[in-house]
Amino acid sequence: RYWMNLTPSDVMWNTSDTGWAKSAYGSVFGPWICGSCVFVHNMPLFKPEVVGETLSRYPITTFCTAPTAFHMLVQHDMSRYNFPSLKHCVTGGEGLNPEVFAKWRTQTGLDIHEGYGQSETVRL
Repeated sequence: RYWMNLTPSDVMWNTSDTGWAKSAYGSVFGPWICGSCVFVHNMPLFKPEVVGETLSRYPITTFCTAPTAFHMLVQHDMSRYNFPSLKHCVTGGEGLNPEVFAKWRTQTGLDIHEGYGQSETVRL
């Protein structure tokens, strides 16, 4: 509820593959507890242009993807797209480069909220 900023009127899109713990946290448990809708996209390979078109076309309000994916997105220059519904972006799993935070903000007008979760704390 706090990190993902979800409410029952939100639509959450998490690009994490179902083999990762982030998929359970970001596509099932978090949205489920908050009563939010979950957006699912069959995207076998991560393609920045598909992400841009999807965020432009569908009423996704909260977007979560890996730091590496955000890096790919800002290299693609997301300012060419209009995201009418998007209001909150999150990432986690690895540290995000400060330049990517800044470029994403410049290109989209949105901040990325970085999380450090359970899957990062149990490494031996």
